[in-house]
Amino acid sequence: MQFIYQAKWPDGFSCPRCGHRQAYVIRSRRLPLYECRSCRHQTSLIAGTVMEGSRTSLCKWFLAFHLVANTERGTNAVQLSSFLQVTYKTAWAILHKIRQALSQADNANPLTGVVKGGTAFHRPFRSAASVLGLYPEQRPVFVVASLDKGAVPQQVKIKTVRPEDMEDGRIYRSAGEHFIKEHVSPDALDVDIETRRYHYQRVPSLRNYLRKARAWTNRVFNGIGPKYLQHYLDEFCFRLNLQLQNVPIFDRLARACIKILQIS
Repeated sequence: MQFIYQAKWPDGFSCPRCGHRQAYVIRSRRLPLYECRSCRHQTSLIAGTVMEGSRTSLCKWFLAFHLVANTERGTNAVQLSSFLQVTYKTAWAILHKIRQALSQADNANPLTGVVKGGTAFHRPFRSAASVLGLYPEQRPVFVVASLDKGAVPQQVKIKTVRPEDMEDGRIYRSAGEHFIKEHVSPDALDVDIETRRYHYQRVPSLRNYLRKARAWTNRVFNGIGPKYLQHYLDEFCFRLNLQLQNVPIFDRLARACIKILQIS
């Protein structure tokens, strides 16, 4: 509870309604309730976090954070259900909310500096190629990175291409423009994103990262459908980027799950 409080209000309590800095603490509930001394608005410690509305204990939630952060292969709902001794439905919901939070954290951290990348295709588990050279379940994705002076990726994003930005496997230039608008900082020094398939040879490591993402989603989760694919790719990139920066994952992941904007 102390960790959640400090992550949620690092400078002390702040009323989500009026911003007042003082509150009465009501301790008659399972978790403390904070009542603003100014407007009397009451807020729970877990309101606005992935744990809001959940009957699962905080200890099990934090164990889930730990497993997602520290299990190299990742954690699927079957494994988490066994670890936490909860139903598969509850385990799936926990992981879904964690991935939603990581997606928000990724989207809030745009690429900066020298930005280069291009497009490729993410294909699911055991998909056979068609005569047209495309896989029926393939998803076109952008694989783009912020590079240091030695052209080494410091931050990587893998984002699916919107259906309206492509036709018959051909990606429109508007797709690159949309990616830049959504995921690249306006202050970026140099932006070069190619929309032709696999045209990012100047950053060969990007193709390797996509291979790892594909292997990870296929091996651990037996392939992901298009509805939730982006959340899994965002989890992969969240972990990858912290590893590239040599930053421990657990603390960042837990704070991302506590300080969220919207979870549905």
